Amino acid sequence: MSTPARPLRVALDVSATRLGSAGVARTIVQLADALDARADVDVILLGLGTPPKSGSAARRALALRLDLEWYPRGVRREAAARGADVLHLPLPRGPLSPGSPPTIITVHDLAVVRYPETLSGWNRHYSQRTLRRVLTAADAIVAVSDDTAADLAAFAPALSDRVHVIPNGVEEFWSVPAEAPDVAAPYVLAVGTPEPRKNLARLVQAMQRRQTAGAPEQLVLVGADGWGVDELPTVPWLHRLGRVDDRTLRSLYQHAAAVAVPSLHEGSGLPVLEAFAAGAPVAAAQVGALPETAGDAAILFDPLDVRALAAAIDQAIAERDRLIPLGRARAASATWSAAAERYVALYNSLH
Repeated sequence: MSTPARPLRVALDVSATRLGSAGVARTIVQLADALDARADVDVILLGLGTPPKSGSAARRALALRLDLEWYPRGVRREAAARGADVLHLPLPRGPLSPGSPPTIITVHDLAVVRYPETLSGWNRHYSQRTLRRVLTAADAIVAVSDDTAADLAAFAPALSDRVHVIPNGVEEFWSVPAEAPDVAAPYVLAVGTPEPRKNLARLVQAMQRRQTAGAPEQLVLVGADGWGVDELPTVPWLHRLGRVDDRTLRSLYQHAAAVAVPSLHEGSGLPVLEAFAAGAPVAAAQVGALPETAGDAAILFDPLDVRALAAAIDQAIAERDRLIPLGRARAASATWSAAAERYVALYNSLH
């Protein structure tokens, strides 16, 4: 009798979840869960630890330690010590030279190349110095969208044969009915870490236009640990909730008059998928991967045009009965189990 093949041992770096809980950190947790549900994979989580307090010296020290020691050397050494067959780094940080075990890097966007002014000083400096070396050292590169794959092809054409497109998924959690949040309705919701490329100043200007025109919706902003965002006005219709737990966020999505995603660039657009799953109409910027993620289920607009942004929000609210079923169907086709299936096939191709 033949011996059953043992599960593939995949070392997944989750250290980024110690520095935040939104965006890339959220996708790491969801992918880890999807991989862990499979019998053919033994997931080894690397980089676990207690998250330091936001804005603290300990958090800044951790970020430097990860960038200067963990990603270039420590993560591969730990993966090898724990018997991993494959090392997966779910963001473009990693070893600067080839080695064992083979390495997969996931790239969510190339904002550092296309829009470097929208990144914080250290992140911009470090990424510009290391990105090409990290990609060159990787055995495979995953782009989360065709848009990001195209950016990678333009940035490093010699590496195009290593690039694989595996879109992010979205959890069924967001579609589970939730009670109304403790926020006065109606409101427009925007979700994301406050930073320059989220384009919040223009969103506020667009909402001011709508307020002046008599629209009843207030603006609710969710997201924390940001930087470089101009001071937003203190007005009765603007509510900044900071970080909220997932149950609160689900409630906010489900009861929003519309969800606005006005970013200047996104490599995927997780809030779009979450809003779709939650049954909210979406107005999204016509840039980066947002049109690819949204398809025909959202109202698209030029994020540099405040008037167009305001009009798109109006249209999303007016057409919610048409948009919501389209969004739900799009979210249903974007599962983490499907993403995990494609990742496992890629892992096996390297082992």
